[in-house]
Amino acid sequence: MDILDIIEIFFLAAVIFIPLGYALRSRLPGWKTRLATRFLSPRYLTPMTVSTINKNRKRSDALTEASAVTGKSKTPL
Repeated sequence: MDILDIIEIFFLAAVIFIPLGYALRSRLPGWKTRLATRFLSPRYLTPMTVSTINKNRKRSDALTEASAVTGKSKTPL
């Protein structure tokens, strides 16, 4: 195997896997969580408690409050 063969394999892998990774980057976290909830035991999963739900609600309420300066909502929609 020559050095040119190794370089060719490297570039071929880059041409295949870089666009594939770019296309799957937004879909992969959903697949990971679905597989984790299906196949892992509950001790490896983060429990959903009332306190975590309340923290998420407080965080989302803080983002939707109106700005004191402009009076407009901070959300883009």
